[in-house]
Amino acid sequence: MKKLYILLLSVVLFLLLSSLLWSKDRNFDSLWTKSEMVIDGKESEWSGSIYYLEDQKIGLGLQNDTSNLYILIKATDRFRQLQIMRTGLTIWIDAAGKDKKSLGIHYPIGMQEYGIPDVKANPNTEFASEQKNRFAEMLREIEVLGPEKNDRNRIGRANNFGIEAALSDTLGVMIYELKIPLKSTSQNPYAISSNPGSSISVGLEGSKFNREMMGNRMRMRGGMPGGEGGMRPGDMMPGEGQPPESTSAGRRERGKMLEPIDIWAKVSLAKTAGN
Repeated sequence: MKKLYILLLSVVLFLLLSSLLWSKDRNFDSLWTKSEMVIDGKESEWSGSIYYLEDQKIGLGLQNDTSNLYILIKATDRFRQLQIMRTGLTIWIDAAGKDKKSLGIHYPIGMQEYGIPDVKANPNTEFASEQKNRFAEMLREIEVLGPEKNDRNRIGRANNFGIEAALSDTLGVMIYELKIPLKSTSQNPYAISSNPGSSISVGLEGSKFNREMMGNRMRMRGGMPGGEGGMRPGDMMPGEGQPPESTSAGRRERGKMLEPIDIWAKVSLAKTAGN
């Protein structure tokens, strides 16, 4: 009996230690791109290059070539998807390989910050039309934080800085793709300032999200391919239907705070193809 107790205690300690190490020390390899990367909110170029962060309920893809770093965020958890759309998501890059917020790409900016209310509206009303217009406008803008302290600039998704972002949802799977230049130039200050083969740090940051904010009539409409920003205006806006909270299991979860997205990882950029 004593031996069984010691064995069980050892297993618990091992799992706890493994969990702490996994959550604190993430080291990932960026793969060399296999083909031309198209930033369209689809994962067709990402086979075999997505790490799943179980504690954060997020998939993270990393690829690079001589000129750019490509990042993919994959979310299948509905609450995590709603959190990203409502509170926004910032991807931080630190060329020195520390956990310093040197250059940040804030996309989507988030419905809360963009002033889009979380209320249900009749789709035929002027108010609903304004909601959809604001939602579409939000997805057309990228906010760049840095490289200098207190720098905060919004640029269009169509820009001359080499930064590209796209967001889509197909059959309940959210895919977010981001392209960031590796090297800065006099015309392009928004770059990582690193080279293939170097080690950098990548951080993901998102605010806490109260599931009750959705209300009892929030839902996500399936099938959101293509379009401006990879999503159609209103695809993740308030709507009719029964959310997961209507189930007994959902009611137990309702009102709880979904923890913030807080991830830092050391990333080794691929030096050449096949390396």
